[in-house]
Amino acid sequence: MIRLESLYTLIESSFDFLLVVDANEKTIYVSPLLKRACSPENCAASETHLADILDLESLQSFRNAMEKMHEGSRGVIALFSPQTEKSYPIPMKVGYIESVHGGIYLFFGVQVDALRRISDWEKEERVKELSCLYTVAEWIEVSASIKEFFTKLPEYLSRGMRSPDEAVVYSIFQGEEYGQKPSEDDYMSVDLIFSGENMGEIRLGYISGTHELLPEEQKMLNEIGRMLSVALERKELSERITLEQKEEEELYNRLKKLEADIDDRERELEEQKQKLSTADSYLDRVNRSWDETRHRLETMFRVIPGEVMLIDLNRNVVMSNHDDIEPGDKCYRTYFNRDTPCRDCRLGKIKRDKTPITITIRDGDKFMEVHTLPVYNQEEEVEGILEFYRDVTLEKTYEQQLQQADKLASLGQLVSGIGHEINNPNQFIRGNIKIIKQAITDMLPIVDEYREDHPDLKIARLKYDFFREHIMTLVDDMAHGSERIKGIVEGLRGFARKDEGLLVDTVDVNTLLEATTRLVKNEVHKHAEIVLELGNDLAKFTGNSQKIEQIFINLIVNAAQAIPDDRKGLITVRTFMDLSDNVVVEIEDNGKGMDEKTQRQIFDPFFTTKRAKGGTGLGLAIAFRIAEEHGGNITVSSKPGTGTKFTIRIPIRDNSAAPVSKVSN
Repeated sequence: MIRLESLYTLIESSFDFLLVVDANEKTIYVSPLLKRACSPENCAASETHLADILDLESLQSFRNAMEKMHEGSRGVIALFSPQTEKSYPIPMKVGYIESVHGGIYLFFGVQVDALRRISDWEKEERVKELSCLYTVAEWIEVSASIKEFFTKLPEYLSRGMRSPDEAVVYSIFQGEEYGQKPSEDDYMSVDLIFSGENMGEIRLGYISGTHELLPEEQKMLNEIGRMLSVALERKELSERITLEQKEEEELYNRLKKLEADIDDRERELEEQKQKLSTADSYLDRVNRSWDETRHRLETMFRVIPGEVMLIDLNRNVVMSNHDDIEPGDKCYRTYFNRDTPCRDCRLGKIKRDKTPITITIRDGDKFMEVHTLPVYNQEEEVEGILEFYRDVTLEKTYEQQLQQADKLASLGQLVSGIGHEINNPNQFIRGNIKIIKQAITDMLPIVDEYREDHPDLKIARLKYDFFREHIMTLVDDMAHGSERIKGIVEGLRGFARKDEGLLVDTVDVNTLLEATTRLVKNEVHKHAEIVLELGNDLAKFTGNSQKIEQIFINLIVNAAQAIPDDRKGLITVRTFMDLSDNVVVEIEDNGKGMDEKTQRQIFDPFFTTKRAKGGTGLGLAIAFRIAEEHGGNITVSSKPGTGTKFTIRIPIRDNSAAPVSKVSN
């Protein structure tokens, strides 16, 4: 809150006279110049009544001005005339503010000694100019903005001109223009200086050059220019005071309103108390019944197998039998950890069709069977849904496994038949190639002698020298191809042979790997080359050959699939014996590799990185289980971008003491 002494000093910097009066017409402050202008000595004393200073006419002028200011009027002027034999009225502007001492009135003006020596017409003009000064000063105080002040300045400033109806006022402030420009030939102006900087200009003149501009009008304009800088500072100060007063008034009004609201609320509460006391006994009975019903409903929810959720139309969970689900949570965020509703949301379909829905949805690696029922209100409108969730992942997996087993059984029968059909003609080829090879061996010396007498001899349209050099190679290639056909057929027949699950075979790992590479060559050669580095004197062990072969097939195919499509990779298969008498098989590729998280999960059932390509996530889990059945294990080491190496270790078992166990695939 600004101090009154500072306010007095600010006003006296712009005006000669200042008289401050309280609401009881007692003086609070009198400026020094005004004291000298008052002949009575009591004018200088504080708490002097206005009736002791002013003549009757001036006293009435002051009282009228105070009444108008109290009613909120602006631009009020009072005439100050002291109680002397010769008194000249001094026009004084009136202001009103609220202070800690109550409301006070401020009367301020400038010396008008010159009024004593001029004509009545000139006095009227001077009073009019002074009135204009006061009006402009008042407009500075009450204008809401600089733009509003300069927009209406012509209306107030023209009043101080000798011919106000033809006067024009033009202003430019901070580059923005206001009002109408006067005649270029004859106008007066004043620069607007603020903080030593020229911020604009005010021009004052007439529409035409027929009126003469008076020196007094220029003086008035100069005074307005000087007053504008001071008045803007005073306006800022007044705005702060007004703002604080307004805040105090708003706070007071809010307190009053709050008190009235409290009184009204107390009456309402008393009335409600009477009504509540009447309904209290009824509500107690209803609440007891509701608690019992809710308890029964919650108990029913708890004993329902699977997970159950009651969901409203806004997808908020109302009730659930799951302890981790809080009422009010969104169903899709709570159950499926999503930020948006499910794409196949059942709520819209139920609301539209009003019929139950049962569907199977997939959530990551899980399959959920969802049975959804509509919940109706008293108007038979759907107000929510009740959903039952059941995990059917194992059922789906078993179903897929049964389908795969059925396919493999059919494939086994087909392979067995095809193997038989291929093997029969291949037996003829193998036997005949031996005869052909022996026949050619016996015939070549005879042909060599014939060649000496016939140097241009050709056989099969080939020169004899070329034929003689390559014929046995061709026969050997045919024999090798026939043997390869025999090996592939035996591998297919072994793969299709029914697995009894007994660990009774004498397993030769090197032989199994050779058969495995022949079996998977067509599938692997598109991605990588297979290099066998098989150890010598590798011990045999007792186990299940078909199951061990299944491990090799799975790991070699996986290694081929890990090779990027833009290059051909290398798969290296090594066998050796370690210091603990374990048969060790390493299958290493130079493919994409795996991060640590994938390595930790690679043997988990149903975990796969090839879900989009039809992977089930069971291959490595089954391979790991087979290794454990043989008393061994499988480990993996990998780095992203470098490759992966699977290591299989199986302990040696004595054939005579080998345990016989039945395992399921």
